[in-house]
Amino acid sequence: MSDGIYVALSGALAQTATLDATASNLANASTDGYQRVRPIFREALARAAGHAATMRSVTAATTLLDTTRGALRTTGRPLDVTLPDGGYLAVHTTAGERYTRSGSLRVGSDGTLTTSNGSSLMADDGRIIRTNPDAADVRITPSGEVRQGGSMIARLRVVAFPRADRLAPEGGALLAATDATGTPVTSNGELAIGSLEGSNTSVVGAMTELVTASRNFDAFQRAIDAFHDADHMLVTSVPGDS
Repeated sequence: MSDGIYVALSGALAQTATLDATASNLANASTDGYQRVRPIFREALARAAGHAATMRSVTAATTLLDTTRGALRTTGRPLDVTLPDGGYLAVHTTAGERYTRSGSLRVGSDGTLTTSNGSSLMADDGRIIRTNPDAADVRITPSGEVRQGGSMIARLRVVAFPRADRLAPEGGALLAATDATGTPVTSNGELAIGSLEGSNTSVVGAMTELVTASRNFDAFQRAIDAFHDADHMLVTSVPGDS
């Protein structure tokens, strides 16, 4: 079998990874706080056993987050917050501590402060933030204080990472720390109250990337078919030993 078919196959697999990432970006183009995913590829040089020639292929080494800020919009709602550059809200989930830039907060029926998707907000001391469900006037200050009835009941845990682009997406705007992100530290920037950060993915950009990746995948698929046909022709047309 021709070595070229493996090169074409690696290219097709790389485009599949691009399609998956772009589809996720497109699906979250309207998700507040979403940061788009970019697959990062590397070229692999494999030396054929016993031969001096090398064969080039491509592999998806990892994915990185585009951590640029999305467009901001004013809401005037006291529980809507925009995080400082590089800052992430820490939330409690069934899988452990996770992070998000989605700043549309809610007070649940039991008084728990949550994100719009139901994840519980964590305080800077590591506990889940709970308010008095029978009282009103819950608000957030620019310094991250959660206040109710004139008293501070908690401070939001807002963290930053040495390599935030290495955070792992877990659906929507939810992110998980990895070994590559480094240890989270407290973010000292101020929050903007009454505004939200949108997704940093544009529908037009994601659609363009989707079309490009689809065309590239088709091109690699045609190359695979061509190598397969050439191998078949070689096997069927070259006479064997008598």
